[in-house]
Amino acid sequence: MHKLIILLPLLICVGTATAERLVTTPEGDEIPVSIYPAEGDSLVVWLTSEFGITPRRIALAEALAGQGVEVWAPDLHAAWFLPSGRYSLNDVDPVAVGTILDDAIETRHKRVYLMAEGRTVALALNGVRRWQTDSYGTQSLRGLIAFSPRLFRRTPHGGEAAEYLPVAAASNLPIYILQPEDSGGFWRMAQDIHELEKGGSPVFMHRLPGVSDGFHARPEYSDAEAAMTASLPKMLKHAMAQLEPYGGAPAVPAPMASEAIAPEKPAGDALLRPYTETRHAPELRLPSLDGRQIDLGDHVGKVVLVNFWATWCPPCVEEIPSLQRLYRQLQAQGLEILAVDVGESAEKMRAFLADKPIDFPVLMDSRGEALQRWGIYAFPTTLVLDRQHRIRYAVFGAFDWSSQEVLDTLAPLLKPGVSAGR
Repeated sequence: MHKLIILLPLLICVGTATAERLVTTPEGDEIPVSIYPAEGDSLVVWLTSEFGITPRRIALAEALAGQGVEVWAPDLHAAWFLPSGRYSLNDVDPVAVGTILDDAIETRHKRVYLMAEGRTVALALNGVRRWQTDSYGTQSLRGLIAFSPRLFRRTPHGGEAAEYLPVAAASNLPIYILQPEDSGGFWRMAQDIHELEKGGSPVFMHRLPGVSDGFHARPEYSDAEAAMTASLPKMLKHAMAQLEPYGGAPAVPAPMASEAIAPEKPAGDALLRPYTETRHAPELRLPSLDGRQIDLGDHVGKVVLVNFWATWCPPCVEEIPSLQRLYRQLQAQGLEILAVDVGESAEKMRAFLADKPIDFPVLMDSRGEALQRWGIYAFPTTLVLDRQHRIRYAVFGAFDWSSQEVLDTLAPLLKPGVSAGR
């Protein structure tokens, strides 16, 4: 690879990063990098999330530098004038990752680790793969630390099979995953790890109880999230120590079945998207919050909304009032709502609902068994079943269930005597 790296002197800044640097890619794109120097022999190149560098991420970088680990935080949004938000880094050329790694390795002569979050993990893996192809001396990169990796080509709607990005099974880089338990991704970690190991990556997983994705970056956070964030510098140093014996990135990338791609943006504007397959709903038999055993089979003849959710999920909580409004409006016409809480205790649920009275039953999927059987990958996910309990619509994400669009969509299914056949 022909390296065209322009190195500027370190400029001392006040109130944010200790220093700033510009790194120029072979294509001439200038990437500003905030540097938090430290005297130790380890360095982290941190590809922050699609939502960019936040004050709490800056505080974490400073804390990690205080523990002797230098941090480089490239601002990919600024380099390409991108607004922050989901999928905002899709068009970033993975070669940028290798350019920054080369600069860090050649100028600092430290053990370098890559760190990424969410969908940015895919960019990191694609970047390392490109770097392995074009560069040399890759063992200077000791491994990847990944927060809540999202490696699907697209987020599956309920019941759909997951399709991973090609790079997930084509990485041989040592990987250490930090995975919050209050996350839809937590329930699929075994599947993620299996996919990552296909290319030869040794993979570690560190479960983080009591916190959700982005706990270390949100402006509003709980005491538990603050405590976990304060523990992160120590955890990250432990992650580096776990990765160290594996000898770093191999010089040759693992084979990949197809070309590198980025996660796909969701298509379409409809709130409720028609289900693409003719399929009857799986079995659903769970205890309800009031102690009854609820069986989906007992509701044949009714249109049923099956809503998978959890109290730690803000969008899930936000849509509860509209679900209640919908239930009161359409229950008499044959609508049933089964709200399936995943991974929480009955005691926690009773306390949560104490000031949120609802009329539809809450089912307790404490071990995530129904979630696995129904193919749920994100919270909230809701499936709409016709009177024969065929899945007609499936959607992830929260919205106003009492909207006219929803009412118009459900009306044909609720007509008396209509079988809702295809």
